[in-house]
Amino acid sequence: MNTNNDPKYFPLNYHESRQRFREQVEKLKAVEVEEWAIPSKKDNDLFVDSAYWPALKTPKSLLVVTSGIHGSETYAGSAILQMFLQEIMPNLKRDNLGVLLVHSMNPYGFKYHRRTTENGVNLNRNFSISGELYKSRNEASEKMHAKLFSRSKVASARCAMMDKMQIKDGTAFFDGVSMDQFTKATAPGQFVNPQDLEFGGKALEPQSLRLVEKLKQLMPLYKDIISLDLHTGLGDQNRLHLLTSGSGKDLHPELFTELFKAEEDKKYYVHTPASAEGFYEVHGALNCAFADLAGDNQRVISITMEFGTLGHSLEAQLRSLNNFVVEHQGFYNGYASSEVESEVLKESFERSYPQNDEWRKAVVAASRGLFQNICKRGGFLS
Repeated sequence: MNTNNDPKYFPLNYHESRQRFREQVEKLKAVEVEEWAIPSKKDNDLFVDSAYWPALKTPKSLLVVTSGIHGSETYAGSAILQMFLQEIMPNLKRDNLGVLLVHSMNPYGFKYHRRTTENGVNLNRNFSISGELYKSRNEASEKMHAKLFSRSKVASARCAMMDKMQIKDGTAFFDGVSMDQFTKATAPGQFVNPQDLEFGGKALEPQSLRLVEKLKQLMPLYKDIISLDLHTGLGDQNRLHLLTSGSGKDLHPELFTELFKAEEDKKYYVHTPASAEGFYEVHGALNCAFADLAGDNQRVISITMEFGTLGHSLEAQLRSLNNFVVEHQGFYNGYASSEVESEVLKESFERSYPQNDEWRKAVVAASRGLFQNICKRGGFLS
């Protein structure tokens, strides 16, 4: 296997990525190929593509791999899907295994390099099956925004929070609020204001609704549901972290133990709990939807595959937080100059898609190792 070719799995843009995905699923004769048109005020060619291969004999396990929930992170997700389609899929034993692949859940965000949808919704806070989550309020997040968030035009690539920063005993504080406190207050999501960070929407976004409908159709056919959602950003640089929502509902302990061996697989990934510093519990995550849709006798593991980009040092976390905040502020309030906008957007690109082959190779190698190992343990590889 020539791993020097791994960077070639990464696409140039949304349209090339979509074309490559559709060509591969057609080549592998997916039984059901769907395109979900996404309404847009500025485009008429935004689609989510899905491909499904049912179990050939007795359905037992359903493997679901989703990419591009956060649009700007789809480059890695697209590359992993290409690797999976070209290297893993042709060798799967599908007598009892069904496979559902979803390409670019947020095509607007992929095309325009934004984390959120055109409606300003973070899709990974948008999955409320009952709808009750949309009625909730995150008062801790509201207080943080009132205290630290600026709503003026962006005049500098350094956000206003950083002007209030102090470092004490290796911990960053902003006007008395630690970075971990800020993250754990705002990151879970809020459902009131799209101009605040991590807006989860007021209802299922069109692509969220289509995916839920698809899962309602397929999940009852299988006993075990294995979901892997592809992301970039958090964690150690060039390292794959396996994350869950933190709800405790999306990780069936027995099934997880059967497929994932963190110590044996440490070459490929580390399992990181939501309670770890710099990480957080998420409300309305796609992971939660699988648990909410599962029947009483089904076993579900729904995992986020998160590839670290800038790193997890204090300096790297501050750099990431600064850009996350200032890019969001600039999108809604504008920039004082094109030079500042260009600087902020360049950093935003690096935060989700580092421009070096070492990172690209690490993404593909870790994903390859993970898929090979869990498929072997599940009896899915020939």
